[in-house]
Amino acid sequence: MIIIEENNINKVWKNALEKLYKNGYIPQDSRFFKMDTLIIEMNEPELCEPDSQFPMDKANIDIINNFIITGENEKKVCHEWTKLYFHRLFDNPNSQIEYMIERIKKDRVGIACNWIKDDQKAEIKPCMLSITASNENGKVNFQLHSRACNIYDKLLMNLQEFITVQKYIASRCSLKIGRFTMFIDYAQISVKDKKKVEDIISK
Repeated sequence: MIIIEENNINKVWKNALEKLYKNGYIPQDSRFFKMDTLIIEMNEPELCEPDSQFPMDKANIDIINNFIITGENEKKVCHEWTKLYFHRLFDNPNSQIEYMIERIKKDRVGIACNWIKDDQKAEIKPCMLSITASNENGKVNFQLHSRACNIYDKLLMNLQEFITVQKYIASRCSLKIGRFTMFIDYAQISVKDKKKVEDIISK
């Protein structure tokens, strides 16, 4: 298991790459170079300009960050999983996000689930499984559980979009931003990305 405690999301990404590269285990699935369970703890999460070495440009990340809370410009969203996340979290008449907000406003815990049985055999399987958010001393603490994440080309984008969701929930509840925790069952470095990861962590 790898644990990262850091508030800067670019440093989280680079630390995750380095620690997984050096300390992860070699899985039997030949598509992956390294794999391990990863926990990320951010006490003061903040969005910032994405690292220039991350393989998705800022324009696409900005579109994703806006879409994940508004549903706008879906055709421009380059990440199919994000589209799935938005619809399962926000779609009415049974919006999970709205229910979470109602619960948090009552000083309770709000939970949203993103996995259904048929996902096991679907072409696009959601990586994000659930969100748990709570009002802790006037702040929204946010816990994200993912079954898998390709650390090289997905983690920094995932942090951006889900911190955006945390900020949205906090704003709707008139609360401050609290701790952001992300649990990843299978953090991965693909074989095809091994050389790119080596270039990043060597600098």
